[in-house]
Amino acid sequence: RIRCHLIGKGGGLSNCSTNDALNGAKSGRHHYWVDIDADPRHALEVREWLQKLNLPTFVIDVLSEPPELWASQVIPLDKAVLAVIRTLPEEPDSDEIAHLAALGLRNMLITFTSCQRSETGALYDLAFQRMNATERLPAATSDGALIAWLRFHLDRTSQVLRALRHSVVSMDSSMDRDGVHSVQLEEIILAKDQLLRLLSVAEEQSECIESLSAAFDSSSSFRASASLPILLAKAGSTERTAIRLEKNLSDLRERSEGFEHQMTNRRLAVLTVVSAVFMPLTLFTGIWGMNFQNMPELSKPYAYPLALSFMIVLAIIMICYFRRAGWFD
Repeated sequence: RIRCHLIGKGGGLSNCSTNDALNGAKSGRHHYWVDIDADPRHALEVREWLQKLNLPTFVIDVLSEPPELWASQVIPLDKAVLAVIRTLPEEPDSDEIAHLAALGLRNMLITFTSCQRSETGALYDLAFQRMNATERLPAATSDGALIAWLRFHLDRTSQVLRALRHSVVSMDSSMDRDGVHSVQLEEIILAKDQLLRLLSVAEEQSECIESLSAAFDSSSSFRASASLPILLAKAGSTERTAIRLEKNLSDLRERSEGFEHQMTNRRLAVLTVVSAVFMPLTLFTGIWGMNFQNMPELSKPYAYPLALSFMIVLAIIMICYFRRAGWFD
């Protein structure tokens, strides 16, 4: 499926046909944004359409590769640039790895997705709404559309990271206010897993924007290059935030695991005290339970209550000793 949009002079987007986009871009009169579903089942059709743009063969080969072979990269060309960037899937908690590609030409921006639309969900619709909003494009050109498209995906990563940071701050506050036991270790582990996925996306996005900035700086044909430092700062800020958040989660995990170890040690201490208290009682019980004929203490009239009293007093003394020694703290 190919979606074509004419970029108006005011930055708005309007639908147009593929032929109008191809002819208009070649004539240089207008600028266009074309979005293509790079479904592997339609690879041959996409390849034939790309050949109409007179692109280098290796670029067409890259864009025609199976989705699982896509990786973040920037390929500068003569009056064009190809950027493959990793993005978040529609569900941030998903383990899916999604890459999107953007081919910036003189008068046309072509974007691709490396996975079926069922996995990227409504990302195209969200990107279209964002880019079609008033003054979202830094320039009413294909370069401006590329900047706005990249900004949309960087902002998604940043928004999900901010939501995760809010969750981590809430866990930290709950630990301080209600005790370490108020946050389960499983919650911290799940947050850490989500953060690692976000961090890998943020790192690849930062590297891609940095390479793209270098490619733009080396060419004078890109008219929206002044906006790239903002994207670069945005990507770097997101990456640094993720790294700091990783340290915070590591601290929370250490606190939680320390609390678990402390509780385990307390349980072991109680079991140790119980074993120590019953050890001498078991010894006396074993002695008095032996079947010898001559055991004079057994014939005493008050032997039984005296023995019970002795055991109770001994147990109380030992318990008091362990309490004073801090075993129950």
